[in-house]
Amino acid sequence: MARTNKDRKVYICTTPQPTDLNQAAYEALTWVEVSNVGAVGEAGTNTNIVSYDELSTDVTQKGKGISNAGDPTIECARNPTDPGQIALRAAAKTNFTYAFKFEDKDAPDASHTNSVYYNRGLVTGPTRPNGRNEDFILEVFTLALNQREIVVDPVSLVVGTNSALPSITGASLAQGATLTALEGTWTGNPTSYTYQWQADTSGNGTFTNISGATGKTHILAAGQSGDAVRVGVIAVNPAGASTVAYSLPVGLVAA
Repeated sequence: MARTNKDRKVYICTTPQPTDLNQAAYEALTWVEVSNVGAVGEAGTNTNIVSYDELSTDVTQKGKGISNAGDPTIECARNPTDPGQIALRAAAKTNFTYAFKFEDKDAPDASHTNSVYYNRGLVTGPTRPNGRNEDFILEVFTLALNQREIVVDPVSLVVGTNSALPSITGASLAQGATLTALEGTWTGNPTSYTYQWQADTSGNGTFTNISGATGKTHILAAGQSGDAVRVGVIAVNPAGASTVAYSLPVGLVAA
């Protein structure tokens, strides 16, 4: 399905990146969104075509020469307080290379990601087109890119799986103390978590749900003396909810 540029987002990493990055390295960076962007210029790699004619040439021989990773412009409605625009202005004053991310809004459905484009380059500008009385105040930055663009097409999201069990922290195991669930490590980039606290009330290793105990924290209540306690965590992302992963139990709760 064809898409427009509407809702495209532009990001910069404020930490200079002096060497080429692969997709995983780009994805690990911290990004700042550039707001109030009105247009993004032409991007992509353009390769010179070189040719050589011999005395006997009938048809010119051609080959690929040096490639240019692109020099796209970013046009913004000037916003003096936007963190992304502030980062671009700061980058333009240096001779350092920065990483950029462009994200389309083209996921085919909620269970897929959007298309993402990564690259690195210098920042120049801003220039100001100025204009007449009803023209917006604009700033235009140019990105002098120096790595071949990495394009990540939409991919199907998968339900998260647990790779490191949840755990429990708390100052004490006395009644009235507050326990806190740590979610552990999950694949699938969870966007939220659900919790269910359980207690072993019989002392035989059988855990049952504690009624109403579905938050990240749990206050040990009267009547839980001698119980072992654990928490179950479910990770949720746009693809759905994971299977529950349980922490190791803590206890026994003191009177």
